[in-house]
Amino acid sequence: MVRETMPPPGYMKTRDFAPMRQQVPLSELTGDARGDVWFACTRCPHAERRALADLRARFAPDAGLVNILNTLRPKDCPKSERNASGIVGCGFHYRDLARGPSARGYPASAGMSGGGATADN
Repeated sequence: MVRETMPPPGYMKTRDFAPMRQQVPLSELTGDARGDVWFACTRCPHAERRALADLRARFAPDAGLVNILNTLRPKDCPKSERNASGIVGCGFHYRDLARGPSARGYPASAGMSGGGATADN
């Protein structure tokens, strides 16, 4: 019978969530063949494209993609404001990043999976 050792009194196992709070910087985003970045909404038909060069001229290279998305989110969307619970209901996102971590412009090293960056992340 293997006896498990107990941690010392006062020991608390902690988990470092810092990697999950890291944002992918603008410098790692790539555009399509024309140099454009596409944005879309999952809750309405809103879609637009912006030149990656314009984004790089407007924002610093180390600006996080989520912060940029929050700045560009359409203000005329009825769900773009936070509700009483602090949740943004708008589904505005980087269209090409929504395909997962291997999609164009999203580094696999970021350790994120699934829906990509959205305005409410």
